[in-house]
Amino acid sequence: MQVRMMTNGVTPHNSLFNHFNALWNELDRPSERTTHPRTDIVENADGYHFYFEMPGLKADSTDVHVEDGRLIVQAERPRPEWAKDASIHLAERTYGQFRRGFELPEDASNEGISAVYKDGVLEVTVPKKPESKPVKIKVNIN
Repeated sequence: MQVRMMTNGVTPHNSLFNHFNALWNELDRPSERTTHPRTDIVENADGYHFYFEMPGLKADSTDVHVEDGRLIVQAERPRPEWAKDASIHLAERTYGQFRRGFELPEDASNEGISAVYKDGVLEVTVPKKPESKPVKIKVNIN
């Protein structure tokens, strides 16, 4: 299959594009090994929000826990069973074990951690310790 890419009406040299595309596909090949889901981490005044991209997983196949000051998220997506006479033309989705761990900052609390899985994204919220949250101090005028 030949892929043509247009950028501002200019078609790049096809053999060069196909060469780099083949190299990229070789580097980005999914495997049966453990993979790391893509993650966003956002901090606000109340805590840390971890967003794990994990489409197609069932919430009950996901394990979220804190171990030795690290937030650990793991899950498994089994490879589908295709019929023996099926011809697979393309299989790019990732299957197998998903695991990701992050060292939690010192101001993170182990109490009140929550996890919600919606629309293929697992959001884990880690609150900050109350003593580490900013405190507004009212200044009195005499």
